[in-house]
Parts: sequence; C-alpha cells; structure tokens
Amino acid sequence: MESGKTLCSLLKAIQFQECAVFCAMPEGLKLTVEEGKCVQASAYIPADNFTEYHVRDEVDVMFKISIAVLAECLNIFGSGEESSLKMYYRCEGSPLLLVLQPQSVHNVMTDCEISTQTADSLLDLRDEDAEEVAKLILKAPAFLGLLVDLERSCDVLELNLSPEHPNVSIVTYGMQDRSCIDVPKSSDMVQSFSCEEPITLKYQLHHIRLIMKALALSTKVVLRFSSNGLLLLQLKLEKEDQKQMFSEFYIVPLLDD
Repeated sequence: MESGKTLCSLLKAIQFQECAVFCAMPEGLKLTVEEGKCVQASAYIPADNFTEYHVRDEVDVMFKISIAVLAECLNIFGSGEESSLKMYYRCEGSPLLLVLQPQSVHNVMTDCEISTQTADSLLDLRDEDAEEVAKLILKAPAFLGLLVDLERSCDVLELNLSPEHPNVSIVTYGMQDRSCIDVPKSSDMVQSFSCEEPITLKYQLHHIRLIMKALALSTKVVLRFSSNGLLLLQLKLEKEDQKQMFSEFYIVPLLDD
C-alpha cells in the first residue's frame, strides 16, 4: 500500500469500539464493529487502493484485532509522516504483520506484529424482504454541521420524510427539551431526495452521532430507509488520488411503545 495513512484515516470512521473484525476478501479489506445489537459499522478499502493485493480464494481470512493498536502502529513514524505499508497474515491464530517505511527517510524500516483473536459472529441486519422506502443524498460537511448543532441533552431523533414540503423534518427530544429542523429538498445540503409516501422513524440520537467521525472524512452521505425502519448510511471517503474508500453504518430503529 502506498500510504499507511490511508488505512489509518479509515479506522477513525469506525473507532467507537475497542476491537474490529478484520476481513480480507478478493475485492478488498473490510473492518467491522458493532454496538450492542443496534449499530453495525464497516470500513471498506477496495483492492485497487493497494499496489499489490493477494488473498487466497479458498481461505476465509477473518479475525478480531484492536483498532487502537493497529492505528498506533500505522502512526509509528508520526501522524504527519507518509509511509508505505506492507501487510501480511498467514493463518488463523497468527499475528498480523505490518512493515512500514517512511517516505522521507531512506534505509529506515520497522515491522510490527499485532496479536489477533478469533472473530465473533456478526449480526446480519439486512432483510432481503424489506423494501427501500426513501433515499437521501446529503453533503457530508453540511450534515455534520447539523448533527453538531443538535441539542446534546436530547436522546431521541425522529425523522419525518414526505414528498410534500418541507420533505425532511428532524425532531429531537428528551425528558425536557424538544427541537425541530426542517430540510426541504431544495436545500443546498440535499443532493438527491426520493420518497413516495410519508414515513416517520425514530432512532437513538447517540447511535446517529456515531457517524460523526466518518462524516468529517467524507464528501457525501447516502441515507437509505427500509420498510422495516432499518437505516443504512453510506459514506465516501475523500481522497486526493481519487481512489475510493467507503464506510457503512446500519442503525436499528426505536420501536414505538
């Protein structure tokens, strides 16, 4: 990999748990974390981000690894230093081996071995029978600013989507506070809006806030709402070389009392 900072940047998007499930597939790397049975977040690095990428087709490469330790190793030469990265993994139970070389200093190299654990089974939140009932594409910086401005004392976020104006109403409320923000589809924040029938969905505001680190690294965010209330947020990471990396968040809705 041309730069270890690439992987380190993507780790920030999902760094709200101690460990991630690391999966190497022919199409690229995937790191996944979960919070309870309510949130599942994944970071994707397609294979074309690497100058060389090899995974044996007949072997399932999946293990659990500390996000903090992995990030620390990737930053071993300092957060401002660009370094090339080589990554190796032999078999189940073996450590993940990283070889890093700073681009500003010749003949300097370091290797790190990170212990791995057997991966826990991951939730399968997708329901093939659930239809997509609404889709929003928003500018990530603007959506991040909106989340920052939401009242922190509130614990529930309600989304009201409708084909009629104002199209999107974001209501937050807790024990004492309640606020409402309207976002019409004509807003500069909105790049695309699709909704044929009015819907109302509720989520824990804490769960929505978990995407803020990913938003800070992204150019746009796609919100997809299923008929069962499941929210999928897809974020594209901004990179100067135009190679694409992504993060995804599945968030389970609150059930009405």
